[in-house]
Amino acid sequence: MKNKIRVASLFSGIGGFELGFKKSKMSYDLVFASEIDKYATMTFSYNFPTKNMRGDITKIDAKDIPDHDLLCGGFPCQSFSVAGKQKGFADETRGTLFFDVIRIVKEKKPKFLFLENVKNLISHDNSETIKTILKHISNCGYTFDITIINSNEAGVPQSRERTYIVGILDYKKEKFEDDKRSPKITTIKKWANKEKLNTMNFFNKINMKKKKYYIKDILENEVDKKYYLTSSKVKKYINEIDKEKMIRKCEDKIIKEFTLPREVHNDLDRQRRVYSIYGISPTLLARSDSPKIIFSKDEDFYIRKLTPLETLRIQGFDEEFTNNVQKNGMSDTQLYKQSGNAVSPPVITEIINNLMEFVNE
Repeated sequence: MKNKIRVASLFSGIGGFELGFKKSKMSYDLVFASEIDKYATMTFSYNFPTKNMRGDITKIDAKDIPDHDLLCGGFPCQSFSVAGKQKGFADETRGTLFFDVIRIVKEKKPKFLFLENVKNLISHDNSETIKTILKHISNCGYTFDITIINSNEAGVPQSRERTYIVGILDYKKEKFEDDKRSPKITTIKKWANKEKLNTMNFFNKINMKKKKYYIKDILENEVDKKYYLTSSKVKKYINEIDKEKMIRKCEDKIIKEFTLPREVHNDLDRQRRVYSIYGISPTLLARSDSPKIIFSKDEDFYIRKLTPLETLRIQGFDEEFTNNVQKNGMSDTQLYKQSGNAVSPPVITEIINNLMEFVNE
């Protein structure tokens, strides 16, 4: 396909899909985007100006969406996440937004479908939710594949497992293969083949041998004191711990150094955990209580939480993107929320690069 791929983006957030496209081999034209959160829309517009940024997708007629070749989106995950109430399709306002994807697919028939969601999507309601989703995708004429990818596989310093689905309209069905990343996905694919749904083995061909980054690689040089834990109890605790254990080689995993006692830092257990900068971050959440790290500076040790800029870097957003966000003065609260809700652009890039083989066909 020599012309630019026309992309329509749903639930666009701050543009994780779009940055992934930008860094990929695909030449694309963003013909439509939709995001209901006004602050996320502002961040998106700083980096991806488009005349066709719209709001609530439930209020947009599918006929009014421009024709496009690729439809993408991370449909809202609150209904499926282990951090949410897990109501799934019973959630009248969020769970059913997947059917807005199907509504648009039926009207516009894009050649490619590219969706993202939380890992727990495949387990919700004893996997009945994902089976419903895959049946609808197959019934719309798409041959699909599904997997779970950890963002760390693409080199970013974060453990973030997410469900990815790719569909190709009217593509040949492929002989079944086990999913190389997840036995649970293999079980779902076996079910899909038994149901005679149209499946392929797209994700097994993706091998992300990327340079690995660690928390230490994304830290800001100068950080405002407001991000530090500065109480006398915390300082006393730091002085008494064995710091020799914290001088270690980089490891491609989450390294929890310790959990602050409640009497030292009165907070929830998760917010008292302190991590090594020589490992990777736990999964970022859409909250301002970002992961806490311990590090040395001028021969002293300090504990602080990650800054909003650092959480964007941990997701894989590049300097051009973060510079555009910083100069426009978005609040910390919104940036923490946005980075926690975002997809990791480097993962999107790798998936799209693999998809280009099918585009070229």
